[in-house]
Amino acid sequence: MMQRRSRNLLLAVAYLAGLALALYCESHELHLIFSISLSFTNVILLLLLRCYGNAYGLAAAVLVYGVSIFMLGRPYIVLLSLLEIIAIGLSLKWSKRDRMLRTDALFWMVIGIPAIFLAYWTMYRTVSMELWLLITISATNGLFNVMFADIIWKYLPKRWLKPGISFRIEPLFFSKVLFHIIIVSIALPFLIFILNNSWSSYASVSQYSYKLATSAASSISKELSALQQMKSEPLSTDDYRIYIQELTEQPVSDGYYQIAIIDHNNSIIASSHTPIPSEGSHHYDIDPPHTSSKHEFYMNVPAYESRIFPIQGWNEASYVYKIPLEIQSSEALQLFVYVPMKHDQELIYKQFLIQFLSLLLFVICGSTIGQWLNHRLLRGLTQLATLTTDLPDKLYTVQKIKWPESSIYEIRSLIHNFKYMSGNLIHMFQNSLKNTRLLEEQTTRLIKSEKKLHHLAYYDELTGLPNRLHFQEYIKTLGLDKPIDDTPEDSPAFAIMFADLNRFKQVNDTLGHAIGNELLHDIAQRFSRIISEQCKVFRLSGDEFLFILHYEHISDVQQIAQTICDICEEPFEINGRALYMSVSIGISVYPYDGDDIDAVMRNADIAMYVAKEQGDGLYHFYDSLIENQREENMRLENELKAALLEGQFKLYYQPKIDASSGEVIGAEALIRWLHPEYGMVSPAKFIPLAENSGVILDIDEWVLQEACRQNKIWQLEGMPRFPVAVNISARHFYQSNLIPTITRILHETGLEPQYLLLEITEGTLIRNVEYGVRMMEDLKKMGIHISMDDFGTGYSSLSQLDRLPISEMKLDRSFIQGITEDSRKSSIVRAVIELGHHMDLRVVAEGIESPDELKYLTDLECDQFQGYLFSKPLPELEFSRFVLRWDGSSMPIDGSASAG
Repeated sequence: MMQRRSRNLLLAVAYLAGLALALYCESHELHLIFSISLSFTNVILLLLLRCYGNAYGLAAAVLVYGVSIFMLGRPYIVLLSLLEIIAIGLSLKWSKRDRMLRTDALFWMVIGIPAIFLAYWTMYRTVSMELWLLITISATNGLFNVMFADIIWKYLPKRWLKPGISFRIEPLFFSKVLFHIIIVSIALPFLIFILNNSWSSYASVSQYSYKLATSAASSISKELSALQQMKSEPLSTDDYRIYIQELTEQPVSDGYYQIAIIDHNNSIIASSHTPIPSEGSHHYDIDPPHTSSKHEFYMNVPAYESRIFPIQGWNEASYVYKIPLEIQSSEALQLFVYVPMKHDQELIYKQFLIQFLSLLLFVICGSTIGQWLNHRLLRGLTQLATLTTDLPDKLYTVQKIKWPESSIYEIRSLIHNFKYMSGNLIHMFQNSLKNTRLLEEQTTRLIKSEKKLHHLAYYDELTGLPNRLHFQEYIKTLGLDKPIDDTPEDSPAFAIMFADLNRFKQVNDTLGHAIGNELLHDIAQRFSRIISEQCKVFRLSGDEFLFILHYEHISDVQQIAQTICDICEEPFEINGRALYMSVSIGISVYPYDGDDIDAVMRNADIAMYVAKEQGDGLYHFYDSLIENQREENMRLENELKAALLEGQFKLYYQPKIDASSGEVIGAEALIRWLHPEYGMVSPAKFIPLAENSGVILDIDEWVLQEACRQNKIWQLEGMPRFPVAVNISARHFYQSNLIPTITRILHETGLEPQYLLLEITEGTLIRNVEYGVRMMEDLKKMGIHISMDDFGTGYSSLSQLDRLPISEMKLDRSFIQGITEDSRKSSIVRAVIELGHHMDLRVVAEGIESPDELKYLTDLECDQFQGYLFSKPLPELEFSRFVLRWDGSSMPIDGSASAG
């Protein structure tokens, strides 16, 4: 009793183990490619059916395939396997003879193949290579499962499977044994070959698609970056669409891949095909070499609600390569490259169909030959069996097989068949290996090309130094490409040093770009001497180099900066010519001079320009006060045009007093800027900004127009007639339209030319003496007077001064201040006044602030006076009142106060 219970328990455990093994086989199919797989579940279920009968066997089959469909999501075509089990079970019940293989073949011819054909036709209304492959694989898989189950059943110790039931030991027929040997000898090599070919095909298709996608993505990213650099604004949606349209018109991309640009909302910005491949619910991640964390490469198979066949959706499947676009844009964009699998699918289907048909053909041929020659094989069978043992491994490793000799024709034919079959398999293996080697060679070449492209992308071709893109990648390794909140708190401090070569443009313009390139190469070689783990150098563009220094003490930064300056002091020998260069360096320190890398780089750039202003071969650390001053100057410079249009400029007038009569004999028009935020802005501050920006031309014209207009108004009001002096900038003086502009203004205002006096600085007049003389002679012919302003501060010679057709010279205020106390100043002023009188020029002293200065200049017989001692610059209304109140007798020579 106990022994029976133990046997029953053992049978139950064996049944559950078989059921578990069947579930395992169903959940772990042998995948080939494109969801094409081989299942060995029915091998286990048929053994359970034979061991435990139809009730337990069919119950196990229903359970396994129910789990397969409803829990594992298998396609409904697996129901054919269940029907196959039922058909074989009914056949075993109704027939006393063991005809599983014949029953299964009949099942596939009558039920299985027609069912697949009908279902496929209902869904697709077509007969394709895919259908024939599906029929061939399904039927072949089913037939081989039955054959393997039959083989296993033949050799199982049945007395252990059904204890208590006596089994007659049936003899093993040689024909059966030979048939089994033929089946195994043919099926196993084919199975190994098919698996190897499947995996090889899958790997080669994936590798080729990945290389094609990455190459296309890299090319598109570069072309978009180049397109971005040509435009001052971020690329628009239309730009992307035009680019995609141009790309699709190129024959190289037609059909081999599709591209799409997607924004952060997964909306399509531009695509090469409409519609683009859908983002299906089935993604099969692929991990090829050299992919970054930001790049994704996967297989996309559209999901279908109807799950009848395992290969549904693969017709529209594609490999997808996704990368972010690193270009200037208002939003984050991603580039999708789709490589459709349809180009390779039909070829692979055809290849698999031929292989499975070949398998069936070989099985049929082998079994037929085995049955026919059964009685002839005994003598050579042992040798042949030995040779065919591990035949797949022998063929795969290309081992030399010495086939036996036999005088029996039948055995000789069988040996020949095996030779022929082995030769075909060897040929197929060799072709597979050859294709694998070709793919490996292509992969090697692609890797070399990738390395070369990487070097071209990340290193400067001229100097060999890392370029701007390499710098950006290096910054990412420091974690500074993230928002400030995501930046690690323990980020190390480092210094950014902008190095710019001084007068490099002059070298290019005078000696040529070839010399300039050699000079850059030599400079880069010197900079390379200081490269270390702590100090990195990059060439950003042109003559701009950037150093990143990780330091422990700030003195390390100063030492490296001075080393860079010293490196450039030694002359550069190029084509036998010694070139002397210098470098200016701006230094900004992270995180003290900025919370992010952009701010630190901007501040280093500001510091570099300050270093240039201080002199050649110097370095300068960033100072926030300098930035504030530059920001204020930039704002003022940007607002100059608006100030002119909005009437923020005003003219003030300072009287000029005649030394002999004490009367007001002229006025100087002085511009003032009443800024709405800064208040009164000094001309000394905004005039240089206007000269740099070119707005000075418009300001000069406005001052001329306003001064002439106001002088004419004063004349019409009955005030004394006197000339008004207007300062002309050097930039305007050398403009060809100066005389036409003055002529037009005089005509528009009605002012006579003799009442306009142009004050031009000494430096302006001697910059181009020939041109200046011609210009002043033309002005003098018009009746306009010319005064040399700030005389004594320039570098004019007496010979040049004698050629200038001027009416007066104006002593600079720097000579007037302290004239009574400084004997050198008084001697210079005396000599200038005497020089002017000898040249028949009026001498005007400006900046007079004390009665002592006035008395001293009067004693020197200076012709005219101007300064705060008489009046500060006044608006037009106050100036007219001053003129009307002024009495020449009240000149403060003896210390009395001035009128007004």
